[in-house]
Amino acid sequence: MMSVSSWTSWKVFRIVQVNTVGVQEKLAVSPRDVALDGLRAIAILRVITWHASGWSWTTWIISSVPAMFVVTGALLARSLQKATAFHTLRKRFKRLLFPLWFYSFAVYLLSVHFQVRTSAVWTFFFPFSQPKSLIASQWFTSAMWYLQAYVWVLVFSPFIFTLTRRWKSLVPAIGMVAVVVLGVWNIDSPGFGWAVGDIVLYSTCAAAGMAWLVNGRPSPRNLHFAALAFLVCACGWLIFRQPLDGVVNNDHVLHLFVGGFWTAVLLHFPRTLTLFSTTAVARFLNRYPLSIYLWHSMTAWFFWQLVPSKIPETARILLIVALTFIALPVVTYLIGLFEHRKEGWFTFLHISPRVLLMAALVISINVGPLSRRLDFVRTPLNQPLPPSAAPKVVKIEIEDDVKNFLDSSAFKDDTWSVRETEMQSILDKRTREMGLGKARAIVITRDGLVWHGISGNMKSFDEPSLIGSLTKTFTTTLIMQLVDEGLLSLDDPVGGLGMGFKHGQITIRELLTHTSGLAKYKSKSGYVAKGTTPMDVLRYVSEQPLRSPPGSYVDYSTSGFSLLGLILEQKTGKTFEELLRSKITDALGYDISTFRGDYGSIGFSTGGILMTMDDLADWSRRYFFERSSTIKPWDWSMRDTTGVGTHGYCPCRNKSFLALGHIGGRTFASVDGDGTVVIIDTTGILVLDNYKKTQTFAQELRLVAGGGKKYLYP
Repeated sequence: MMSVSSWTSWKVFRIVQVNTVGVQEKLAVSPRDVALDGLRAIAILRVITWHASGWSWTTWIISSVPAMFVVTGALLARSLQKATAFHTLRKRFKRLLFPLWFYSFAVYLLSVHFQVRTSAVWTFFFPFSQPKSLIASQWFTSAMWYLQAYVWVLVFSPFIFTLTRRWKSLVPAIGMVAVVVLGVWNIDSPGFGWAVGDIVLYSTCAAAGMAWLVNGRPSPRNLHFAALAFLVCACGWLIFRQPLDGVVNNDHVLHLFVGGFWTAVLLHFPRTLTLFSTTAVARFLNRYPLSIYLWHSMTAWFFWQLVPSKIPETARILLIVALTFIALPVVTYLIGLFEHRKEGWFTFLHISPRVLLMAALVISINVGPLSRRLDFVRTPLNQPLPPSAAPKVVKIEIEDDVKNFLDSSAFKDDTWSVRETEMQSILDKRTREMGLGKARAIVITRDGLVWHGISGNMKSFDEPSLIGSLTKTFTTTLIMQLVDEGLLSLDDPVGGLGMGFKHGQITIRELLTHTSGLAKYKSKSGYVAKGTTPMDVLRYVSEQPLRSPPGSYVDYSTSGFSLLGLILEQKTGKTFEELLRSKITDALGYDISTFRGDYGSIGFSTGGILMTMDDLADWSRRYFFERSSTIKPWDWSMRDTTGVGTHGYCPCRNKSFLALGHIGGRTFASVDGDGTVVIIDTTGILVLDNYKKTQTFAQELRLVAGGGKKYLYP
């Protein structure tokens, strides 16, 4: 039986033993590396600069997101050393969800208010899939791809940490190989594949951060070697493939290499990073990283709307970037308490001034002069597209039977008659499925092979058709010929046009690019009456207010091209029809007819030409591909899918288009980068509901003809 003294001694020993184990456990937890706080602050500064400016070259300097996930991995590893996986994830999601929900609620509410399309509601509050909204041209949601990647990295972090503790640096090394494999085989293509690529890349970066914590700080020599290796790999990858629009983030492999290079370089200066982490700026950024990331794009968007476009471009961008940084403390004052919720913060004393300030902002957005400067639905021309969006690649879904033909030996044998049969099959099927009634099509390859197809008892190719808005390509050419001759300048204001036109400040360029802001012509009956003249259109739009300031938005304008026809007549003293024949069609041997105010159309310079489809095919090649209709080819100046006398057609990726062309309601003409011409002429309607199907229709014909691979623009 144990004596009292023995029992007391044993008890003291157990207390000392437990305390010693506790101390040892605490010592086993790696201390926080303050240099990583400096690294994260620098990365956040660069992110804000890129998103606010839209300057693609900034993505090559301190590639931020890989660095941020390296820091995230190190911090997660430190938390997982101290607590269970459940406790760590619970704490992380608790910190994430409240500020995210507040931001998502605001964006979703704005989207509903302005009636713009959004992704499913759940994506805004549980972003396992990226939330999307067309509000503010997607500026408010484009940066939220980061949240999708972050959530998945959080979910996988206990598993990644377990592997890293056992296999250490081998885990991020395997991740790097996986990123390269996905990129080489284009598995990380936009859509689901791109999201998978994000998760693999940033999980790899997080694993690198965990390995940093497990292995200890790498030696300067190892950092030198890593930086050099990443730099060499980045240069090698650039030889293999260039990123879309010159943006590093648009290529996962390049993002890995450039991000790895800059992270290794910066971590070579731990004292500098540590010193920077103690500054007021770094402390602010590290205190509210989530709030700043969520709200900085919206803040920048407001300044893009409000800062006058008359300021020189570079100065304007620098001012917007500066204002965005200056506004962030105000933003965090308003919503930062959701990220750092302390006991007693949600009292009336803390909430009331914030609520009042928010109310003032909401009222100013909806009432008064500020509301007139903000457009939550359309994209101004003087504002970049949301810079942080994933590369936009619109794929055309080719029918399975066409894919099977393209994979068959019949296609590979390169027999033109077999391809003609397949193109006829496509024409018949698309005519039926799209409800076109009757249709005919022409395909001409770069080598001069020609196919004519007719479906549904359509008229023969000897008979002409109304080409509708394809007339605008001829009008554009006539204007550009006068520019070549020095009789016009694209930046000339149109003036009074001989009748006191009230919007004379509009320029020729704005008419050509559909950015004039002119009202759409319509009669009391709602359609264009027979006998309507160009002067009727001019008088009508002169009396109507502009739909938007000139040069602000792309808004397709038939009225604008009617004015261009009048300008041609005033500058030359000849009718539009005389100019058309003398300067273009007679020399090319085209047999055309023209009209004004008939067929329910203004006609004239907007849509007044009838011609054969063979002549239209020849013109399309000259106009879109050879660029031989003027002495000097002009800049298409594309904005979204609209340019000077042209439109871009998919397949497309960001600002690149496989084909350029124009659509005329019932007639479609396009040419791809391989020089393949496709003409489609129907008795049905190709625009509106059939717009995407028309692009698929044309691409199927191109592919079967042997084209459809090379991009024409830029």
